[in-house]
Amino acid sequence: MRKLVPVLAVALAFGLAIPASSSQAQAPKAGAEPDDRGLWVGDWTLAGTAKDTPTEPEYGLVWHLHGSRILGGFFVQIDQVWKGKGPEQHALEILSYDPINKIYNSSGFQSDGTAWVATATSDGRTYLENGTTRTADGSAAKWRCTWTFSADKMTVSATQESEQHGARWTSLAVKGTKSPGKTQ
Repeated sequence: MRKLVPVLAVALAFGLAIPASSSQAQAPKAGAEPDDRGLWVGDWTLAGTAKDTPTEPEYGLVWHLHGSRILGGFFVQIDQVWKGKGPEQHALEILSYDPINKIYNSSGFQSDGTAWVATATSDGRTYLENGTTRTADGSAAKWRCTWTFSADKMTVSATQESEQHGARWTSLAVKGTKSPGKTQ
């Protein structure tokens, strides 16, 4: 390494280095892939009920989502605040699109140590997710959530069915509205 440093210094001093502009390929631009991730861009307020396990009681919730495009528009980041049973929870979710398999992917992380991964398909009005959630204590549940958007994409309703240890239950039922302003 000691021998390489003086050689690089001399090359840079005499302008022998390749200019950065000619050695860099032009960055790809988002937009060639389907763009149903844009459904989530903006501010959403959802309300309804949730149930964490098949044996626990159902509880009311208010859920705020703020979605924005990141990293050149290829991804959507959704910051979330969940107000329901127990302390308020904050979460971060990242959405992406897999053009080979033609599916959406998401990974989420919650302030209580819970994490989830999911895949989804969309026809522009219905967003169907299948995922697995793992809590901080290691328990896992599989789930399927159907999101149905209005024609103007300003309202949504969702129902989520979960399964854990062979027991199935409705774990989420919400309706929500998008704040006017930023869309797609």
